[in-house]
Amino acid sequence: MRKFYNRPLLVNQVMKESSSGNDKIPAMVKTRRNFFIYMMGSTVASVAAGYLFPTVSQGRELDLETLCSLFPKNSRCENYLPGSVALGQDGKQIETSTLLTNAKPGIPIFVKGLPDRSVDYLIIKDGPQIAEYGISPICTHLGCTVEWKLEKNRFVCPCHGSEYDSQGRVVHGPAQRSLPLITVVIKQNQVRLVEHKPAIDPR
Repeated sequence: MRKFYNRPLLVNQVMKESSSGNDKIPAMVKTRRNFFIYMMGSTVASVAAGYLFPTVSQGRELDLETLCSLFPKNSRCENYLPGSVALGQDGKQIETSTLLTNAKPGIPIFVKGLPDRSVDYLIIKDGPQIAEYGISPICTHLGCTVEWKLEKNRFVCPCHGSEYDSQGRVVHGPAQRSLPLITVVIKQNQVRLVEHKPAIDPR
């Protein structure tokens, strides 16, 4: 039969020594306490890292694509071309220098290049310069594809008549929200289309 009469003495000794203010807790008790604190801290840190940096576990190439899509001027992205190359109506790659010789501010330019999408539009600013965002011509009313009408200087929805200006802002309903945007990266004389909206809508 086991004897337990020494255990209360050990507990009393631990409590007395811990309350004396001299930090005389036995090494075994300290070690266990530190171990549990370490394990809890590691668990919390792992969960927080997974929440804050979800793409880290998906591979370096995806991380670089995401980084260079959001921050193309980052030093790691000097030679990296994110997204898809922009193509003209003739299916050929658009060169920035050639495009800007004929581009006019306020006149959107038809481009292709993103997967699963037939067309997008580049925005031309004063300069002329290509804006760092483009327009996805999906009507925000019921999802029809809008068309650029040069004679009206507007995007017009063929389904229900919604109209948008050259930057995709609503000028006539029934649509109530601006056209969605994509990100445009200009680098190495190329126009690159990235299928996510800019962090800040510049309109």
